[in-house]
Amino acid sequence: MSTIANGAANPTAPGYPRPDPCISFWLQGTRGSQSLLGHRTTEDLPASAEVAIIGSGISGAATAYFLLTGPNPPKSVVMLEARELCYGATGRNGGHCRPDCYRGYTGYKAHFGKDQAMKILQNEMDTLNLVTEIIDKEGLRDVCDFWRGLSFDVAMDQECKDFFYNSYKEFIADGGKVEGIVEWIEDAAEAEKRTRSKGAVAAAEFPAASLWPYKLVTALIKLCIDKHGLNVQTNTPVRSVSEAEGDAWLLKTDRGDLKADKVVYATNAFTATLLPEFIGRIAPYRGQCSAVVPTKPFSGSKMLTHTYSHRYGVNDFDYMIQRPKDGVIIIGGGRWKVPVDQLIGNTDDTSKIPVLTEHLKGSMASYMTGWGEEKVGEGLLVDWTGIMGYTPEAVPYVGALHGKRNAYISAGHSGHGMARTFTCSRGIAMLIRGESWAATGLPECFEPTPERLARPKETVEETWVNTREGQPMMH
Repeated sequence: MSTIANGAANPTAPGYPRPDPCISFWLQGTRGSQSLLGHRTTEDLPASAEVAIIGSGISGAATAYFLLTGPNPPKSVVMLEARELCYGATGRNGGHCRPDCYRGYTGYKAHFGKDQAMKILQNEMDTLNLVTEIIDKEGLRDVCDFWRGLSFDVAMDQECKDFFYNSYKEFIADGGKVEGIVEWIEDAAEAEKRTRSKGAVAAAEFPAASLWPYKLVTALIKLCIDKHGLNVQTNTPVRSVSEAEGDAWLLKTDRGDLKADKVVYATNAFTATLLPEFIGRIAPYRGQCSAVVPTKPFSGSKMLTHTYSHRYGVNDFDYMIQRPKDGVIIIGGGRWKVPVDQLIGNTDDTSKIPVLTEHLKGSMASYMTGWGEEKVGEGLLVDWTGIMGYTPEAVPYVGALHGKRNAYISAGHSGHGMARTFTCSRGIAMLIRGESWAATGLPECFEPTPERLARPKETVEETWVNTREGQPMMH
């Protein structure tokens, strides 16, 4: 993993996913006979494929889906996963598909300019609409507990209120659209009442969705296996990728070699192990999330009507959804409670951080008015860790890899992948088919250009260790 010493970062390759991770709420509920646990479409690893996809999270699954259901699909697609299907960040996240409709504008503008900042925010709304479209097209609403509605950003102190409002006003001043999309709630008393949040200073309301991410991913993968010939090989870590004869790629695994005409890296936090040029450009970041059984005042007809982010200052926040079917609340965050060097560069998703467990255990009572006393069986049900992949600018690397013919990447989604990956994966599929970057509609600043890969002002590790309040790292 990356090492951090004396306040300065010395990033190294992150290694491989741990073989014995803790099990999230999402993964606990998928151990029945119909699950894809341990799935290998063929007993032996295929010797060759037209396209190899490394990674089976939402990026890998959506790439396979858009490739195989689009025009001129590849003759063969093999998906390789180091562990079980969707056991990485997607199977451990907050179940929150939540576009940034205003908040990150100022930071993105400072990094990339006004036009790209506008494109980044528009891409997130495009992603929410695309996720909705695909779920409805494939009849997956009930399968993955999809809900679409509204979300609250809740400012818990004046610094956060100023951050929200200044970005909101700058976005509008530059021509950003908020009418019918974002409602700014300036008055603290109204913000407290609307959000049911104790101590709210201000709030903003905008569109969002929630879902069971593992079930969406495995439903898309199963569809691709059953109808389109996708070959999935779990528990098959790719140890190296090298050039082979005929402009192909040779993927070496513990179970043999696979030769592929094209390769897609959907490897997020672990990308730099296979692509060393991404050391310091994509870094692992350990997060913690939990499932909470609500008290009666937050159950039945009194369930929360929105998803949430409660935020302090610029970078410190908890994110939360309440599941529509069983009312279970998924809440994660608390990272400001832990020294950053325990999180950045850390790939250990086998255990939990006790300080964060205690924080998450008490978060609902701390935030929500009238939470009340928890009866036996209410409150914290389970918590778990997961490894995200961050970039210095908090936007992913998406596109064709420079100098690597027929190699593509969608990684570094910076804890915000649910709001980006579907459009990114659709874009990768379009590029593989030979379409132009412009046709993808993705922001140009996502591309892994040589200029972007040249040493940035700061590595990811330096951004967190030395400044921590540089570009806001959003969820």
